[in-house]
Amino acid sequence: MDFITRPLGVVLGYIYAFTNSYGLSIVLFTVFMKILLLPLVIKQQKSMSETQKVQPLIAELQKKYKNDKEKLNQEMMKLYQKHKVNPAGGCLPLLIQLPIMFGLYRVIYQPLKYILNKSVEEIKALGESFTPPIDVRNEIAIASESGLINLHFLGLNLAETPQFNVISILWIIPILAAGTTYLSSYLTSKMSSSTGQNQQATQMQSGMMKFFPFMTAFISFQLPAGVGLYWVVSNIVQVIQQIFLNKYFAPGQKEGKES
Repeated sequence: MDFITRPLGVVLGYIYAFTNSYGLSIVLFTVFMKILLLPLVIKQQKSMSETQKVQPLIAELQKKYKNDKEKLNQEMMKLYQKHKVNPAGGCLPLLIQLPIMFGLYRVIYQPLKYILNKSVEEIKALGESFTPPIDVRNEIAIASESGLINLHFLGLNLAETPQFNVISILWIIPILAAGTTYLSSYLTSKMSSSTGQNQQATQMQSGMMKFFPFMTAFISFQLPAGVGLYWVVSNIVQVIQQIFLNKYFAPGQKEGKES
């Protein structure tokens, strides 16, 4: 993944050199990357919208050829060609985004390697210089203890991990992460239902909408607050993007613009 994470690390490093704040750097870095990936998000949303428009016709074909799978597949291909719809068109942008998202996570989680360009040996030596030693995998804690990176942001120490059994201001990170995840999932589900997505897929999205916020909150209690901050900012930008995309791709909206 270095071919992805290294360039992202350079960008985050430049932002940190300008802000001297790990938290503010995460905010600006996340917004920048969301804007950069916006064309892919629009392409994915457009493909989904076009696919959903032919769902009623697909349902008719499924009913008509329910006992002839081969004929059904042939007629569906004709339908897609006639309406110039690529059923897999929404997958490619997502597949491109996934490795970038994993790369973003690694860059945020490993600030010494990607912001300060320190080697594994240097990071390990730094971690072992403390009592008790800090695991080399916990770069955020090493960066905090060594003072090499400013990890304080809006009264939060982004190196610390929120604890279930200790109520503190850090709880705001898991709470916001869960809340923004729910809102983002809700808006995505709203778009899917408005474009006529089939009932089974809608029910699946509804289940994920209820499950993902809890999962996000749980994971946020296991990781340094800096990683949780990235999720919160990412979700907030995603919500803003989804609001505008929902308006643009709403049924009748595009037709009104074209008429």
